Amino acid sequence: MIGQILKVFKALNSNAKPWQISLGVCFGAILGLTPILNIHNLVLLFLAFIINLNIGIMILSFVVFSGIAYILDPLFHNVGYAVLKSEALTGFWTNVFSCPIALLANLNNSIVMGSLIISIPLTIPLFFFFNQVVVKYREKIQAAMEKFPIFRSLKIVKVYQTLMGERG
Repeated sequence: MIGQILKVFKALNSNAKPWQISLGVCFGAILGLTPILNIHNLVLLFLAFIINLNIGIMILSFVVFSGIAYILDPLFHNVGYAVLKSEALTGFWTNVFSCPIALLANLNNSIVMGSLIISIPLTIPLFFFFNQVVVKYREKIQAAMEKFPIFRSLKIVKVYQTLMGERG
């Protein structure tokens, strides 16, 4: 647990741009809120490596949102069921599910459909919120933490380990 917290601070203090960290949270949220074995999650993982977002933050976000998903599964089911059984969308779903790729995407599952409908729009405010959190952290908290002697000594240890070729 402490190791994970240190990795978050390492990511926050890294040279990564705030949008890379925020996008990592968003991708992790979608991966965590939706059932894992689906094509859309493979596409997200592929995009994550292309975009060069923070993978550590994405994994941590995935773990956190996976726990939240179990609580929200009844909501996901109700939303997905309502969309899939909507009379106005019957023709649309008939056309969509006649395509084999749509069947592989498992969109006929009410939980998959509901979780996608909820998680994708949720990422927009998540992105802007965490982007501001990273910026504010770097402006205020990071500068204050660097004033403490213990953090300065940790930097000296890191420089020594780098010079000596040690892994830490």
